Amino acid sequence: MATGKTYEGANTLTRGVISDIEEQAYKMLYEGLLVPRLCKPVGQGQKGKSIIFPYFDPTAFATAASVLAEQNDFTTYQQLSNASVILSASEFGIASFVTDVVKEDSKVDIPSELARQQAIGVNYKYESHALARLSAGFTTGTTTGSSATTGFSFSHYAAARSKIDGKMLTVPGRKVAVVPTYSWFLTAKSTYAEATSSRTAGTLGGVGDTVVNQYYINSLFGDVDVYRSNYITASSLSVGYMFVRDAVGVWTPRDYRLEKERNASARGDELVSTMRACIKVLIAGYGVRMVMYSKVPTP
Repeated sequence: MATGKTYEGANTLTRGVISDIEEQAYKMLYEGLLVPRLCKPVGQGQKGKSIIFPYFDPTAFATAASVLAEQNDFTTYQQLSNASVILSASEFGIASFVTDVVKEDSKVDIPSELARQQAIGVNYKYESHALARLSAGFTTGTTTGSSATTGFSFSHYAAARSKIDGKMLTVPGRKVAVVPTYSWFLTAKSTYAEATSSRTAGTLGGVGDTVVNQYYINSLFGDVDVYRSNYITASSLSVGYMFVRDAVGVWTPRDYRLEKERNASARGDELVSTMRACIKVLIAGYGVRMVMYSKVPTP
């Protein structure tokens, strides 16, 4: 039964309740996003459908220097180009409809349920968009893991890290790895060796304990932060990514907002959440793909 504090007029959600729903949804959305928070903010404050972001790509200069002899002019010049990338914003949104009957007979906390629905819907679309952009941008330097038995081991993480560091580029800062949850389970499992007879477990030093105790997030080799993502499709050939912050840009021309409209003829309220953003790989050489086994784990 309605409390009388949630509605006004013909069972319409009040402005105060809408504000509470938006606040709760924004908090959940902010806390739930992963990949956009690992990227470099670009074009802040710029408006429009698209922006042009200039950047420095050191690839062409890595082998550009010449061996010189005195009194001889340069014979080869390195042309300076205006390296830039176009970011086009996408709009993510979800619409909910709450009928008067639901509000009048509700046995649940309608504002909280609506906040969860709105936040989860927008979060899923935004995070999926970000992962798709990573997949489109990082197409070289792939590190492939092994079978379902050993998974993506620490050796594979080390190989991916080395492929970034080994490039003739100025690769700045710490690296982040975004991987499927199930893949990280196999990485943790690989740090233990069980004897068939005694079923005793031995760790590979401190790494084994750290992974098992905090497998939801960990740091490897001093400069690689590993994050798990539930939005990467689980398969025998799931794709994860390792990159530095400067490799990927995120542009947000408009932040999250929630709007309400009364539909009297349908006897209910429409609630619409939207936001505009874009994720784009800026320098492909600053990251690599990681192909790994990521099926549902078994003991």
